[in-house]
Amino acid sequence: MQNWAGWISARCIFIIAFSAVFILVAGCHRETVSSTPTPSVALPPSVVDPQKANSSRSVTAHPMHFADVSAAVGIRWKYENGATGRYLFIEPTGGGVAFFDYNNDGGPDIFALQGGPVLGAKGDARRFSTRNALYRNNGNGTFSDVTTGSGLDHYTGYGQGVSAADYDNDGHADLYLTAYGGSHLFHNNGNGTFTDVTTRAGVADKAAELPWPLSSAWGDYDNDGYLDLFVCHYCRWSLAINKLCRDGQTPGYCRPQVYEPGHSRLYHNNGNGTFTDVTHRTGIDRLQGKSMSAVWFDYDNDGRLDICVSNDTMPNFLLHNNGDGTFKDVATLAGVALGTDGTALSGMGIGVGDYDNDSREDLFMVNFTSQPKSVFHNEGSGLFSDMSFRSNIASTNLHLLGFGMECCDYDLDGYKDLIVGNGHVLSVMGAQNDGSSYAQSQQLLHNQHNGTFSDDLRSLGDLVKPRVTRGLAVADYDNDGDLDALMVGQNEPLQLFRNEGGNQAHWITLRLEGVYCNRDAIGAKITIRTKSHTQTQHVRGGSSYCSHSDERVTFGLGSETRVESLEIRWPDGRRQQFGPQNSNVLYWVREGQRPVPDPRLH
Repeated sequence: MQNWAGWISARCIFIIAFSAVFILVAGCHRETVSSTPTPSVALPPSVVDPQKANSSRSVTAHPMHFADVSAAVGIRWKYENGATGRYLFIEPTGGGVAFFDYNNDGGPDIFALQGGPVLGAKGDARRFSTRNALYRNNGNGTFSDVTTGSGLDHYTGYGQGVSAADYDNDGHADLYLTAYGGSHLFHNNGNGTFTDVTTRAGVADKAAELPWPLSSAWGDYDNDGYLDLFVCHYCRWSLAINKLCRDGQTPGYCRPQVYEPGHSRLYHNNGNGTFTDVTHRTGIDRLQGKSMSAVWFDYDNDGRLDICVSNDTMPNFLLHNNGDGTFKDVATLAGVALGTDGTALSGMGIGVGDYDNDSREDLFMVNFTSQPKSVFHNEGSGLFSDMSFRSNIASTNLHLLGFGMECCDYDLDGYKDLIVGNGHVLSVMGAQNDGSSYAQSQQLLHNQHNGTFSDDLRSLGDLVKPRVTRGLAVADYDNDGDLDALMVGQNEPLQLFRNEGGNQAHWITLRLEGVYCNRDAIGAKITIRTKSHTQTQHVRGGSSYCSHSDERVTFGLGSETRVESLEIRWPDGRRQQFGPQNSNVLYWVREGQRPVPDPRLH
């Protein structure tokens, strides 16, 4: 988030000429934010069906679209940010969700983290919920609320984000919750319950320097077979130093520049259920940033996981893994630190994916309103090219403010698309000053197969309805081949959007299980080849914003009816190659064995 309320900076204007056509992009503008705004509406241009002009639906029915099935499947939960009118700077950031299979039945389950009352804040805290939510996937398209008695049903602080991983390789997915006042690691007991092991594990993330953790991500940076944990820290903030800023006579939230940046942390997994804070040892403590999201990915294909971190109003980080237990920030050299015009943007959510199928993973970031979305193309030599404008993504709805995002092939045509969760931090009055609004439509950016994207309005379906989205995750929750979306927003209900019709094309999904590497196989590289082209994906342990998507990997095959060859490079460097595989199958691949239809599914 670039500049918070209570100020108006000078607009930064840059002009780019394309065939005598000038595109004006305005930036850097925020004003007072109300703690309890009345949402206004920002919609993309409508695709109107003349025969349904009187319908309440603004987007024409389309063979592929997203439908809000939350109530129908049994999801009833709301995130609350605990705002009491004191304009506490921490209030607008929270809201994380996770897709993870906690009971190993093959159906992705759902966890959502509650904000509730801000710790120590004055006001009637009893009116805010403190209840997290755990929903079990029943395997028939519905979910059951199983929070009560799960061990996740007590207050875990002022929640911000969540990630999932089998950190102890026992075959059960565990949860890490970031929260102001101290984060929590919950061990999955394998019987439907979780135990808070934060103190023993050493990942409470408490320190005298006022930590404010947001996103977290898992990756095995030293390839010892155990997953390590990176935690993004935003500003140094507490109730004692909270400032009240004004726009004239109107009180509101201050801008981020009022507060000092924080230091993100890296915890090394010791392999015995405990972690060691190696932030200093690895050199990460030398970096100050207002970090919002992080992703592990091997950008230079050297077999070691690196880290990309998005920063708010400060240059992004690209932490190169030196292979000796240390990291070096090479973001400026690599070309991902700044925006197209050479200024620091307001990086929030991160997406990673090989959008042009050249076997190298590219980076995507969403920024503040009037700032272009960032597209960094991986050139394969440790360098990235800024393709924000050439890809047509930069200019897509500059009035929208993105938080959560994922890179995935939602229509299974063999090319990675983007799903973006939008929602402002400004009140109605402030938002109108930059042509935007508080509640906003979500976005689908469709890959055009030629290095460019288009704003896919026809497929939005219920995603067009205005929301103030923060966390976003994707998974094929009903195991029908196409990817569905889960979103949570500020003071809004948790919503599940089913992908209707995305599986008209062919697909293949793989669940990997490590034996010599970490059991989740996070960091594994999967390459498939069909008659038409080659695709590459990695198993990932976190991306988007404050959220966690299903770790299973889905490839769209378009009209191809089978995969001609499949190769897996496991995190420990071992490689396996396989011959033809059938389409429309969810496979399980245990390291060292052949792919078989996933036995968890009936």
